[in-house]
Amino acid sequence: MEYIETPIKQLTFTRKGGKGQKMPKTTNTPEVKTGKKYAKTRGEHYKDIVITILVTAIIAFICGAVFQSKQQNAINTAVKAVTPSASAEASK
Repeated sequence: MEYIETPIKQLTFTRKGGKGQKMPKTTNTPEVKTGKKYAKTRGEHYKDIVITILVTAIIAFICGAVFQSKQQNAINTAVKAVTPSASAEASK
């Protein structure tokens, strides 16, 4: 019986990020692409305009209501402050 030496196949078990892989000494930084920019469609522009108009209208309505209530309060206090100097029956 003869002994025949066969080459031994070495099994290397490597896991991602494990001790089996070596980190390269130089790190590759990915280049930032400044290519396409997002362009809005016509419908999105109209939608933005409508939303802006609605928000402005709501704010104007609230401010108008507050202004009107202040004016009404001023009128009511002015009416209460006026005292008739003579009644209509006394002037006859």
